[in-house]
Amino acid sequence: VLVFSGVSEVRFEQGAGRFDVNVSIRFTENGETRWPPQSEIKNMNSYAALEEAVPYEADRLWQEWQAGGELRTRKGKITVGWSPERKQTFLQRSKEDVQDYRYFPEPDLVAFAPTRADVERLRASIPELPTARRARFTREYGLSDYDARILVDDRALADFFEATVRAAGGEAKAVANWVTGEFLRYLKSDGGSVAGAKITPAQLGALVALVKKGEVSSSVAKDVFAEMWQSGSAPEAIVKSKGLTQVSDESAIAAAVDAVLAENPKAIVDYKAGKTRALAALVGPVMNRMGGKANPAVVNRILAERIAR
Repeated sequence: VLVFSGVSEVRFEQGAGRFDVNVSIRFTENGETRWPPQSEIKNMNSYAALEEAVPYEADRLWQEWQAGGELRTRKGKITVGWSPERKQTFLQRSKEDVQDYRYFPEPDLVAFAPTRADVERLRASIPELPTARRARFTREYGLSDYDARILVDDRALADFFEATVRAAGGEAKAVANWVTGEFLRYLKSDGGSVAGAKITPAQLGALVALVKKGEVSSSVAKDVFAEMWQSGSAPEAIVKSKGLTQVSDESAIAAAVDAVLAENPKAIVDYKAGKTRALAALVGPVMNRMGGKANPAVVNRILAERIAR
């Protein structure tokens, strides 16, 4: 919420974020439920510290209770700090009553009474928060809840996705597959950030459009993506320079199909005998003859037509 609202980047390693954790134990003793005063661990600055500090303090409270320590008579909670070096908590202060929090009016601050109009104006300025954005992604783009959660987990990634959808002419599901698949895989492998990626939404959108139009196959598109990731070049330029444009010329594909069928007469017999998988087994050899550039849909259609003769 803080990140999506633009309040903070919550980068703990840079000091942009601290949090407190309340730890208490609850158990049954002599037939009675016990709930001793809690400890408040202050100024935690990493999830790693959280994973170590909470179980440590819970165990310390339990051991103190078992040993008959002051936890049995203490009325209020205590504030403790966490030492990552010593892997233990240390006492900072105890709190018994609300007065210990020193609540009192600040004489140098004037009273502020916002109007209803002020409240509505501020409410209207609140950015779309994660829960609402996930719901919109599933509703507006038809994404699964799983994909929506992955995309919205990072505000920059969600922004990248939506910009790419616009660049791709609204191909939301195809874009989601690329962003949650290849894009995130390369990003994690390099340990980089969305902002630092060489591929722009416009470029990825153009690649999605090339696949949609049948100018490159899905498998070739992954090779193009890899080149884009390294060089930052436009997909159209890569496809043109490497001669990767998908072939949909039926006469060229038909020639390759005829050659493959001549080499595999048993596959024809098997297919006519009801073994439909025999057709799929012939697609690979045809694609190899076409240098991987043949349009798969055209290959499958011509194969079926030739065998059915």
